[in-house]
Amino acid sequence: VLFVGPTGTGKSAIILNYLVGLAKDKFIANVINFSARTSANQTQEIIMSKLDRRRKGVFGPAMGKQCVLFVDDLSMPQKETYGAQPPIELLRQWIDHRHWYDLKDTTRLDLVDILFVGAMTPPGGSSNVVTFRFTRHMNIISIDAFDESTLSKIFTCIMDWHFAKGFDEKVSRLSKMVVYATMEVYQQAVKNFLPTPSKSHYTFNLRDFSRVIQGLLLVPSSRIPEPEKLMRLWVHETCRVFNDRLIDQDDRETFFKIVKDACYNNIRSRMDNFLSDLIPEGESMLKIDHLRSLFFGNYMEPDADPKIYDEVTDLQLLNDRMQYYLEEYNTLTQTPMPLVMFKFIIEHISRISRVLQQDNGHCLLVGIGGSGRQSSTKLATAMAEYVLFQIEIVRNYSMTEWREDVKSLLRRAGCDGKHQVFLFAD
Repeated sequence: VLFVGPTGTGKSAIILNYLVGLAKDKFIANVINFSARTSANQTQEIIMSKLDRRRKGVFGPAMGKQCVLFVDDLSMPQKETYGAQPPIELLRQWIDHRHWYDLKDTTRLDLVDILFVGAMTPPGGSSNVVTFRFTRHMNIISIDAFDESTLSKIFTCIMDWHFAKGFDEKVSRLSKMVVYATMEVYQQAVKNFLPTPSKSHYTFNLRDFSRVIQGLLLVPSSRIPEPEKLMRLWVHETCRVFNDRLIDQDDRETFFKIVKDACYNNIRSRMDNFLSDLIPEGESMLKIDHLRSLFFGNYMEPDADPKIYDEVTDLQLLNDRMQYYLEEYNTLTQTPMPLVMFKFIIEHISRISRVLQQDNGHCLLVGIGGSGRQSSTKLATAMAEYVLFQIEIVRNYSMTEWREDVKSLLRRAGCDGKHQVFLFAD
């Protein structure tokens, strides 16, 4: 079976959810993620590692079981000189002939009781065209991008579930409006901010839509007494997901107009009204730079348990808190950071802190050397009371050392049960 569809449509989630539900006494799952650097040898080694030797030259899962091989991002491997993708040619050989050859002595290895499931995005960008000689064996299931009604149904159900937890009716009735406003921002971002060589990270998908909704779920009902607070939170989360990716002022101005229009068209509220406190004296209109003073975070009460994500209303107190965290970090570490706390660095620390507290909170920091990427991450990690993990790349660092470092990280996370932040610099 081969699932084909754009990023973020749930291909992997559907398959993995199904694999988890399979009877453990009849099926064994083997999940592989292909990348542009995946080789045929790596693929063969990963698959063989989950198989037992049945008899001489015959391999398969334990007797009485079926192995379900799930290959995600199937179309990613780079094409070689003659246009083939070696990992896919290896899989095709197995599906065609039910065998391949030992990497050491080239003896024939027959494979039995293995089922194949794949997932890939349509060709384009980093996704390559997969040869027909492979896809002819597949039952292909297409998962298309969701239309507006489907997206509205999915995210409105999530918002309604959240708002049922003791929210005021004035707040809870905004759930559908907020979803439609987010949808308009998402669609306009996809349309206006196209990837170019200098803006290669301008790629938006449904995961960005869900991250805005996910951010709205972080604040409990006790901290959102009125609709205006929800709107402020929505503007903040939208800016964090979309605006933080933009690299020039013209794009930011365009995005600001998109958010203002979406807010008025769907929530029937003007940003200049519910964000009027951000407008400095002597100015009459809200601008994109004024939104830099809008902060939400869970770091204002260092000793709170659990830490609650809420708006930061006192910027001087925010500066004092950051100074407190920095001093605490410097007293506990062997390599103190002599940072000066000003608004720019506080913004970045707050952004990283927000990402770290979310599920699947992964972050890519793009900037020139010396702009504070590592320092911000180290402090945000300490604020969240997580453990920082870094690798030291020396002259003789190879795949062996890399595997040992990753093993060490996974052991720390799995065996010790402590949240780890893997800072991978340059």
